[in-house]
Amino acid sequence: MGAEKLAPDHGRYGHLLMEPFEVRRYQPGDEEGILALFNRVVQGDDPDYVPRTMATWRHRYIDNPMGYQVLVATDAQGEIIGNYSAMEMHCSVRGEKRRCAQAVDTVVGRAWRGALSKTSVFVTLGRRYLKEFCRPEGDRGNEYAYGLPNNQAFGAGTRILGYKPVHCPMPTQVMQIDEAWVEGLQKEAGQVTVTEDDWTCLDEVGQLFLKHLDEVPLGLWRDSTYLAWRYRDWPDVRYRLLLAKRDGVLVGALIFSLGWFGQPLVPLMDWIGPGADEEMMAAVLAEVGKITLAEGGARLETWVTPNMPQLATLRRFGFVPEESPFNLCIMVYARDFDLDWSKSRWFFTMGDSDIY
Repeated sequence: MGAEKLAPDHGRYGHLLMEPFEVRRYQPGDEEGILALFNRVVQGDDPDYVPRTMATWRHRYIDNPMGYQVLVATDAQGEIIGNYSAMEMHCSVRGEKRRCAQAVDTVVGRAWRGALSKTSVFVTLGRRYLKEFCRPEGDRGNEYAYGLPNNQAFGAGTRILGYKPVHCPMPTQVMQIDEAWVEGLQKEAGQVTVTEDDWTCLDEVGQLFLKHLDEVPLGLWRDSTYLAWRYRDWPDVRYRLLLAKRDGVLVGALIFSLGWFGQPLVPLMDWIGPGADEEMMAAVLAEVGKITLAEGGARLETWVTPNMPQLATLRRFGFVPEESPFNLCIMVYARDFDLDWSKSRWFFTMGDSDIY
C-alpha cells in the first residue's frame, strides 16, 4: 500500500510541525534512517544507552524468518521522523498454527512529539499499523498483536489505539537460591538427567513442543526455526539450553541466560515440556541453580501466566511472585476468540518479549 499524506499536527512543538508528514511501509534502504532515529531518541532519554547496531536491527526484523511489520513516517524532505516496528511470529490458537506480532519499537523524533491528537505522528503510525496488519485476512494479517509498552505508550495505547491490558503489571516469579535448595531439588529429580545442549537438538525440542501443544492454547509457536532465531542466533545476549531426559527420552527443556543489564539475576526465559512434571522441573531447576551459584548469582526470575501448569510447580519449589515494571497488553483481531478467552489461556514467558 502506498504512502498516506497527513495534515500538520500543531502540538507542543507546533512551530516545528507546520509541515505535513507521510506514513508508509518499510522500503529497502529505510533501515539506516530507522536505526539512526531509534538510537537518537533512546540516547536522549537514557545517557547510558549503548546504541543498537545494524546487525541487531536486521536480526529482529529483516532477517526474522517469520517476517516483519514495519512502518515509517517521513517529513516533506523524506527524512524518517517516526517508526512503528513489530516482529512477526507464528502462534498457536487452540493448536492451530497462525500469525501474530509483537509490537516492539515505536519511536517519534523529539521535534515531532506533539500532543496525542488523532493526527499526531505516534497516533497516526499506530492507527496505520492497525489498518495495515491487524486484519486476519490481510496480506500480513495478525490474529492478535501484543507488547509490553512503557508508561507513555501504555497510556496513549490504551486510550486511543485499543491496547487491552492483560497482566498489568506482569508478575515475576522469583527465587533466592542456595546450595541447600539445589540439593533438595536434586533429590526430587528421580531418574531425570539434565545436560546442556550446544543448540544442535532444536528439531527434537520443537517436537517436544508439539507433543505438549495442548498446554499452549494461545501462545508462540516454538518450533526449531523460531528457537534458532530467538535464542541461538540472537545478537548481544548468550542464551543457554538445558535438556532433561528420562530413560533417554527428552521430557523437558529450559532456556536461560546469566545476568540482565549488569544485574546479578538469572532470567529463566522459556519452558518447553509438561509443566506439571515435577521431577523434570526439579531436575532443570537444580541444574540452572548449580550454574547460577557457580557464577556467583543467587536469584532466579521467570514469567509464567496463571494458566500455565508450571506456576503451581514453581510455587511448590519456593518461587514467590513479585510485581515487575512491565505491562502486558494484547489486541485481538481473530473472529473465533476474544480478550477474555485470551486472558485465561495465554501461555507467555520472558522469551516472548524482547526485554530479556
